[in-house]
Amino acid sequence: MNYFTRTRVLVTIIIVLGVTLLATIGTMVYGYYKQKQFTENLVRNPQERMEQQSRFLRHMLNLTPNQEDIFRKSRDKFHEKTVDVNRKIQKISIEIINELSSPEPDLRRIDSLVEQYGELHKAEKKIMIDHLMEIKSACSPEQFQKFQRIVEHSQRRMMQRHRQRFQNERMRRGDSIPPRIQ
Repeated sequence: MNYFTRTRVLVTIIIVLGVTLLATIGTMVYGYYKQKQFTENLVRNPQERMEQQSRFLRHMLNLTPNQEDIFRKSRDKFHEKTVDVNRKIQKISIEIINELSSPEPDLRRIDSLVEQYGELHKAEKKIMIDHLMEIKSACSPEQFQKFQRIVEHSQRRMMQRHRQRFQNERMRRGDSIPPRIQ
């Protein structure tokens, strides 16, 4: 092979590898900033997110204006109650961690905090059940079946994101991912 032909081939390979590397880095940077922007928008505009969900449900379930009003009131009441319960849950979680971190943890206090924590989770689930029963009473059977499918799909996506985030955190720490058992 001629010297100049070999040089051209090597230069071409180097250029292709360089372009591939730049495209890969560009894609990673774009994905990072897009995800960051999406997350910031969700955190910054919770009201906008709720309105978007409301429009989605109105479209998918073909809600009447009366049903929309019931959904909106139920949603607002649900969020108002759960925000308070979640604050209490977070406060108790911090208290449990603080007690466990103390030089001599008081096991009776920890048991008491765990009981409170359980009661708050129970209250949170009751609030959710009341909310879903109110939604169910406002829907026709067909609408509620569609609503259930939407909720199930949403839960699956949330669990997948949670699993993916957990796996990404493990990879950052250098842990290996165990094989899936199916």
